[in-house]
Amino acid sequence: MENISVKKILAPTDLSANSEYAMKYAKIVAEKFDAKLYIYHCITDINAAVGYVPSLPAEQIINSMKEEAIKEIEHLRNRYNLNGNVEVVIEVGDAPHKIVEFADKNDIDLIVMGAHGKSGLERFMFGSVTEKVMRLSSKPVLEVKM
Repeated sequence: MENISVKKILAPTDLSANSEYAMKYAKIVAEKFDAKLYIYHCITDINAAVGYVPSLPAEQIINSMKEEAIKEIEHLRNRYNLNGNVEVVIEVGDAPHKIVEFADKNDIDLIVMGAHGKSGLERFMFGSVTEKVMRLSSKPVLEVKM
């Protein structure tokens, strides 16, 4: 069996309790392997949202969402002492595709994501970002359930 090297970990967050819980595991794994941890947040591109008619310019809304995400991630970093070899990345687009794209471009070794306990019709209709990333990514994905 070959040795597994984990030097870069991607921890996508939608700033929910589930992704916050998964962040604890991402931190533990990063510390264990002395890996760089990327805290990643993706903002849905409101320009691509079906039927969205903005009353404010889309760029202004997205910038406001980025500012709020930065504040929330800073609270998360402080709460769990996520310092040191940690980088925060915020992008705009379709979350599953952007996560996979980021992982590929940055040679990520492991993606750590929270599971959203969807079931029944909701799961059938929408799936989850984690499930989509698991289907699309060639990288290992650790799904953390609360």
